[in-house]
Formats: sequence, C-alpha cells, structure tokens
Amino acid sequence: MKNVFGSIFLLTVLLFVVHIICAQKKSSSTHEERAGKLTGWMKTNLQLNDDQLTQVQNINLKYANKTQELQMGSMSRKQKLKVLKDNDKAKDVELKNIFTADQYNAYQAKKDEIRKQMKEKMREKKTHGKMT
Repeated sequence: MKNVFGSIFLLTVLLFVVHIICAQKKSSSTHEERAGKLTGWMKTNLQLNDDQLTQVQNINLKYANKTQELQMGSMSRKQKLKVLKDNDKAKDVELKNIFTADQYNAYQAKKDEIRKQMKEKMREKKTHGKMT
C-alpha cells in the first residue's frame, strides 16, 4: 500500500514538473518565433503570394522587435499600452498597403475575434478573482 501511494505521489510530482517546463517553453518564445508564427498563419489563412509573404515577414519582425524592446523598457504600463496601440495602428496601415481588400478584411475579422476572446478572458479573471 505504501508503494502505491509513493508511486502516485511521484507521478503527481512528475506531471507537475512537466507542466511547469511546458509552460516555460511556451512563454519563452522569441520575437522572431512569434513573428514567424504570425506570418505562417497569414500565409495560410490569407493566401499570401511570395511577394506579399516577404513583405509581411519583414513587417511582422519589425513590430515584434518593437514589442520586445517595449517589454524591456521602463515605461509605465499605461505608456506601454499606448505605444502598443500606436504600433498596432501603424502596422495595420503597412499591411493594408500589401494585402488585397479581401485579405485585409479577413485579417481584421480575425483580430476582432481575438480581441473579443481576450476581453472575455479578462472578464473571467476579474470575476474569479472577486469570488475567491
């Protein structure tokens, strides 16, 4: 019986450690990796041609670098948020010049969907935070 409890305890600890390691790997992606994933999504879902793909990759990397620099900076959270919004608007302007109207509309629709999901998650966190 002791051996069974010991095995269960060891398995639980092992699962906990694996979970922590996976979470660290997920959150420690580089700005180049994030830009590459976004570009890959755009290529697949917006059917980018080769010329568009190169331009979009450069834009995504440019703004991923700006975001990385912003995270390292010492500005207040409010200031960082404003800069992020300004960067997002500037990026949209650049992408609009590259995308067709249909591609841009699909891109904006996905951004709106993600924004709604994030707002919902924030509401859930606030609700759960008040309950506990």
